[in-house]
Amino acid sequence: MNAKGKIDYSKILANNWVVTLTATLIGVFVALYLNEWMASRKLSNQKAIATKNISIELNSNKDYLKDALLRHEELIEIMSFLGQYVDDNDDLIAPVKAFNAFKKKYPDLINIEDSTFVEEGIYNYDGEINLDLSFPHFELTTITWKTLKNSGIVSDFDFECLLYLETVDNVTNEVGQKNKELLDYFSGIKDSGAQNENLISHLNLLIHYEESLIEIYESSEERLKNCN
Repeated sequence: MNAKGKIDYSKILANNWVVTLTATLIGVFVALYLNEWMASRKLSNQKAIATKNISIELNSNKDYLKDALLRHEELIEIMSFLGQYVDDNDDLIAPVKAFNAFKKKYPDLINIEDSTFVEEGIYNYDGEINLDLSFPHFELTTITWKTLKNSGIVSDFDFECLLYLETVDNVTNEVGQKNKELLDYFSGIKDSGAQNENLISHLNLLIHYEESLIEIYESSEERLKNCN
């Protein structure tokens, strides 16, 4: 202190240890800031990559599901027609107009060898029904979401995002189960030729689930914005 009681900062700053301590503290604070910034940036990049992969998976699922939905809508139309016009003796007895419309839409499904007049406008069609009951492997996946749930970054995602992804996972699993049950119904038809009404009812339920899931998928681009 000088004669007037004021601190002479120039002398303090002239001390090497003060300069060294100050520089060290600044270096520590800068290092901590940089580490935190790099960790935050790394987490942000990981979240962006995870979100992008989820988006790719959902879009792939959506494309497949639209094809499956079309196939199931065709199946319900085919099974409804056969259920209405094939009798207990496996004879196809149908109005000419209805049969021709069905034959035009599904030309490879029925091979007609002959037809017998039943009454005005109605014939008994003799031939072979080529109903393909084979289905491709069910391809909807939730691998990316399951991987994310097991990672350490899931806790940094927005709650609304996580709720949406969990909903997608649950409905996707439900659709997968309904598709598995569909195969069981067709197995029963192969064995006994029965259960047509139950099959149509199940197809209607499956189509409802698939339409709902497609709507969920189509909202993914907007909903996934909450994930970053």
